[in-house]
Amino acid sequence: MAKRIEDNEITAEKIVTMIKRTRVPVLTLDRKWLSLFNTPEKSNEIKRLEVEVNNAIKSQGRINKERDELKGLKKTLMKEIVSNMDAKENSRASKKVEKSKELIDDINDKLILIEDKALDIPDNINTSNAKLAYISMEELFDKLDSNEADIDALNKWIDQTRIELKKRILLREKRREENKKMEKFLLDTFDRDVLREYKKYREKD
Repeated sequence: MAKRIEDNEITAEKIVTMIKRTRVPVLTLDRKWLSLFNTPEKSNEIKRLEVEVNNAIKSQGRINKERDELKGLKKTLMKEIVSNMDAKENSRASKKVEKSKELIDDINDKLILIEDKALDIPDNINTSNAKLAYISMEELFDKLDSNEADIDALNKWIDQTRIELKKRILLREKRREENKKMEKFLLDTFDRDVLREYKKYREKD
């Protein structure tokens, strides 16, 4: 039996729907998004949805281009019809007019189909973009959590290192003080020649 979802239960699908209703930029064209995700480490899901969004954008471009070309051709045919309106029946010019009318009818049919497709394109882009936005948000929150864990661990290491560094600095100063006292005692107590000969003796061993 399928699990019943309460109306107020938060789901990924509900969040995607919320994203669709908001003004999220088309992410594959957004400089800030690209700076975060245009890297070799991007996930396969991001890559897949990126292609999906880009394909929807390309479809819109192709449809717009095809529509503009058909409208341009229709305009040219209309000019030809107008310029040959007074042609005699069954003349070459009148046949050309009939042919132009047939082509215009074909163009009108194609334009209706294109307009239907064009109506779906913005929603296709918005849907794919919302899915990409959701996955991007999910991955960014995962990365934020991971980075926060790293920052906490690094802070602990830095604090511990700072304590250890302070101890070692104190130890170094202690050793320096000890050396000063011992060197002073040696210089005050022994003749310099004796000290020099003893150093030679130590180096020999």
